[in-house]
Amino acid sequence: MVSIDYCTSDSTAEAGKDYVAINSGQLIFQPGEVLKTIKISIIPDTAQKKDVIFKLVFRSPVNCNLSGKDLQIKVLNVDYSRLVWSDEFNAAQLNTSVWNYEIGGGGWGNKELQVYSNSIDNVHIDTGYLHISALRPVVSSYTSGRITTKGKKEFTYFRVDIRAKVPEGQGVWPALWALGGNISTVNWPKCGEIDIMELLGHAPATVYGTVHWDAIGHQSKGSSYSLSSGKFSNGFHVFSLIWTPGRFKWLIDNKEYYSLSRTEINGFPFDLPEFFIFNVAVGGNWPGSPDQTTKFPQHLIVDYIRVYQ
Repeated sequence: MVSIDYCTSDSTAEAGKDYVAINSGQLIFQPGEVLKTIKISIIPDTAQKKDVIFKLVFRSPVNCNLSGKDLQIKVLNVDYSRLVWSDEFNAAQLNTSVWNYEIGGGGWGNKELQVYSNSIDNVHIDTGYLHISALRPVVSSYTSGRITTKGKKEFTYFRVDIRAKVPEGQGVWPALWALGGNISTVNWPKCGEIDIMELLGHAPATVYGTVHWDAIGHQSKGSSYSLSSGKFSNGFHVFSLIWTPGRFKWLIDNKEYYSLSRTEINGFPFDLPEFFIFNVAVGGNWPGSPDQTTKFPQHLIVDYIRVYQ
């Protein structure tokens, strides 16, 4: 039998304020046991805006040797109240020091029908609002816009609020989402995808929040939120995501509608920076193609994006 005594010790974190102290504990390992769990309660503190640290101190080993006598434990601030970046879209044109245009057709992996362009017909700013517009310049031909912050604004763990008005119509597929900044080296879905908001235009009262990743093949989990009346194309709503080291939360107008813990995502790839993507797709595997009921142009109108950490 092996035993080790332990206790907690303050550092920048304080017992009774940030965590519940353990004054005396003991781990006992029977023959063949190699793993034990120590449970420590963290005290929520909305006034604390910094990460803080305390120590788990080991002592009095019996029938074993200690390679280290203490272990640092970091308590992460996940209130995310500090604004670290925003775009209010108040400039005369898109800020290309922050945003990239993605251009071209080819289906984009989903058999989509649109060709993305950097034309002001498809992406422009007007009186403080970003407009991403899907057009049908000729029969069975579609153009639209897709912009990203890849390589320019990438973040790990945050709250993001995006105030937007979304389009509608059969085959219209607007999305506010994020991809891992390492996509160029590991490809999709190993990079991890976070869908903050997606909507299928034939069901304009329902939006979706989802994550996609790789675990011996493509995996995904998500949920949806439906308005009790009306549709999302009638007015602006705030679409939010809170991403902490252990959980995702999706919100509409500051009301949480879905939560997903780290333990529910095998092979969790979401500990690296992600960049933002705004686009309006037309057609594709999920929404299907436009039909005679679909009216063009259709506009995704964004008031702002705000990122907090």
